[in-house]
Amino acid sequence: MIQISNPSDVAPLTDVIVGPSKRFGWWDLIWGSLRYPDLASLRYASNNRVRVPKHDLAQRQHSAFVKVLRDAGATARTLEDLSDVSIQLYPRDLAFAVDDVLFLARSRDPIRRKEQRALDPLLPKMSRVERLDGGLIEGGDVIVTNSDVLVGLSEATNLAGVTALREAFARTGITREVVPIEFSGRGVVHLDTKFTMVGPQLGFVHSAALTPCARRQLADRFELIEATGDEARSLMVNTVALAPDRIVIDQRAHRLADVLRGNGIEPVALDFSEVTKFPGGFRCATLPLSRSRS
Repeated sequence: MIQISNPSDVAPLTDVIVGPSKRFGWWDLIWGSLRYPDLASLRYASNNRVRVPKHDLAQRQHSAFVKVLRDAGATARTLEDLSDVSIQLYPRDLAFAVDDVLFLARSRDPIRRKEQRALDPLLPKMSRVERLDGGLIEGGDVIVTNSDVLVGLSEATNLAGVTALREAFARTGITREVVPIEFSGRGVVHLDTKFTMVGPQLGFVHSAALTPCARRQLADRFELIEATGDEARSLMVNTVALAPDRIVIDQRAHRLADVLRGNGIEPVALDFSEVTKFPGGFRCATLPLSRSRS
């Protein structure tokens, strides 16, 4: 039995799902840019030529990341390789855990809906799984704090999805507040490209992407470390916590890493530059099932 437990996005990681690293075609690159225009610049050089990820290098970088997760004491489970889905590197959006329940996401994207089938062999082994009754919501928009759950109203998640999550909380006995986070404009892929927790009361944020109300909602809960537009576009905000005092971060994010050190948090810097071209960062590449409460 896989015991679902997620008290907070920065609690010590003990069980996590990762995706299989496999080869892709040109259509995958084109389709990805159409699906994620906010991150399309990751695919292009200064001369507007497509930067095709190098398969072997991306695979080595992904393997190094998985090794870091396992070396930190987490069980890392690899999703089933689906023959009809080209890219499965980013399981974050397939589901999300809150307290002792794994909630299956509801995606508008037919590719992500197909990709969700890779969870099927694992679901019977999980202690508690809940399906939502309506709306749209993906895991990249869901951030579990020590007290409530933030949900970004991105291109992937709508208010009907927020309502469905609240109803599912009521069914499962979760008493946390669900807090919608609004963006200042269209085109935001997920909340975790603009804000992530990097400590119990600490977060990386790109404030320009948020409404003033959303910025205040985050500032009421966290001490915020401001990321530049370039840092956010390069997915340096998209981190994943190994523990409250250890965060996996892009090795290019020197300034943000220094700020973490100044707050008593160890940045575990890795090169994910080829994997990010797909595009997605460290948080995208993980689906935590269990984090310790200690």
